[in-house]
Amino acid sequence: MRPLTYRQRLFVEFYLGKSAGCAADAARRAGYASPHPGGQKLLKKAAVRAAIDARLTSAAMASSEVLARITDVASADLTKFIDVKTAGECKLDLKLIKSMGLGHLIRRVRIRKDGTQEIELESRLPALFKLGDHYNLWDGKGDRPLTMVNVAMYLKERDEQLRRDRAGGKPAGEVPGPTGAIQ
Repeated sequence: MRPLTYRQRLFVEFYLGKSAGCAADAARRAGYASPHPGGQKLLKKAAVRAAIDARLTSAAMASSEVLARITDVASADLTKFIDVKTAGECKLDLKLIKSMGLGHLIRRVRIRKDGTQEIELESRLPALFKLGDHYNLWDGKGDRPLTMVNVAMYLKERDEQLRRDRAGGKPAGEVPGPTGAIQ
């Protein structure tokens, strides 16, 4: 497959950007003489379609990655990136944050005229609320941890019930009750 021409690359950029999926508008912005039929013809070309598809798949983010990033924001501890000087000044190691792939934790970095920096982090509270919504914590449907105390109480009650049933001549049957991870 031949590489895209400069104008075709412009068409792909505009099609995915300012033209919002309108082939005629993207062709017009890219400088094609007849954008209405030209845009549709460009979309039918294999190389142009492949470039659009490749950009769309690389731009998309999986739901698990979204959840992981929200979890990063909610549980971020940037103290390992902060160096406190003896005079009480703090320095944040942005290179280390970037190398660890945690740049999404920073909302904004400002450098003032006097050379001091102001670093604003993403807010934790909205991230915690989004995680709570994801795990259904607010409507009472969330997973409740099963503790050893709960297991012991349940087993004691079940043992007493089985003893009563055995004394009455009933078969034991299956063991009903809560299941889940034990903490």
